[in-house]
Amino acid sequence: MKKILLFTLFMAFTATSFGQYRWEVSGGPTFSTLNMENFETSTGTGFYISAGYGYLMGVRAKTSFVFSLDLVQRSSEVEGLGDAKALQVGFNPKFRYLFGRGKDRFRAFVNVGPSFRLNTNFEVGELELDSNSYEQLVIGGVYGAGFSQMIGEMFDIFFEAGVMNDFTDNLKGRDDGGNNDGAIVFNTNSTKFFDIYARVGVRFRIYDARR
Repeated sequence: MKKILLFTLFMAFTATSFGQYRWEVSGGPTFSTLNMENFETSTGTGFYISAGYGYLMGVRAKTSFVFSLDLVQRSSEVEGLGDAKALQVGFNPKFRYLFGRGKDRFRAFVNVGPSFRLNTNFEVGELELDSNSYEQLVIGGVYGAGFSQMIGEMFDIFFEAGVMNDFTDNLKGRDDGGNNDGAIVFNTNSTKFFDIYARVGVRFRIYDARR
């Protein structure tokens, strides 16, 4: 037991000894489509704001874990009903792989991770839906690629583009008993968003053990 504990402490110390700690803030547009089986939909424009904390690991700083809080508006036009707009807040942990070396000022990267978001508001046309009409928690995925450029010794600017998709529906369907507590029910079996996004941001390097 002592050996396991000592080994765990040693690995944690080794990882943090070669780490960089960074805050990052970014924002940009989303281009979203709400996929609905029984309605024609088209892409609408919203926004994506993210603030997070990243931990860069390894001697060559090849991998990073980023934990961010997101504010996302997703908008899609539904034929005959108007724009469907969802305002979501959530948490997005990402694994990021960086190309090049830790000392390079310009680096490309790819990242992937799940998203856990709460629908705080949902509108269809001019109608604001009751909370019983939409799912509170929506689970999805975020997949992106981009590049960063070091500015001075403490700051990076970066650009990222990618896609987001939902694994769970946004709108509730009628239950087997035909009762949905008075909520508006859309005659569709699938209500998932798919998004293309682009964002620019800045990172602030808090600590770098290799400099």
